[in-house]
Amino acid sequence: MRPLKRTAKRDRRYEMVNVRPGYLMIELENHTLARRCYFVAERTPPLEEYREGNRFWKPQEAAQTFQFDVRDTQTGQVVPFGELAGLLYYACCAKDSTVYQMGDLAHDQRVSLYVAITTEGEEGHAPMPLEKVRILNALFNERLTSPQKKVLILPDFFGLHRKITYQQIAVDFGLTSME
Repeated sequence: MRPLKRTAKRDRRYEMVNVRPGYLMIELENHTLARRCYFVAERTPPLEEYREGNRFWKPQEAAQTFQFDVRDTQTGQVVPFGELAGLLYYACCAKDSTVYQMGDLAHDQRVSLYVAITTEGEEGHAPMPLEKVRILNALFNERLTSPQKKVLILPDFFGLHRKITYQQIAVDFGLTSME
């Protein structure tokens, strides 16, 4: 007997919608050294220093990425994911980190571990809400073509947003393009 295939495309509960190419911008304020990151949907990243009130912001990095929303095909509800900076694959973390060790164990069970990294404003960082993480997990697992493979996405309860460079985070293009 042949193993069951994953659900057909039309049977999927979630789908990516409103896909927007652009850049993840990371800026530093010259005097207070405050840091913030945000998405811009532009053809080329804005790299000029600018003034906002009495603060001067200077771009530090610009990483090419894209943003998307997720539509529930059962209800029609669209959930925005504007705060998602990217997904960090466990193997990009330090080998002695908790995330790497968890990911290494999960990998033995054919589970790919990712951490959802969110953008960071002047007021600080907030991990992605659990309900949105559940939606991301369902979205990506529905798209897998191998029934033996799973994806597990966790919120950033590990403080990884402070420890990594933004070149390390990206949505895995192979994962998002599976049809």
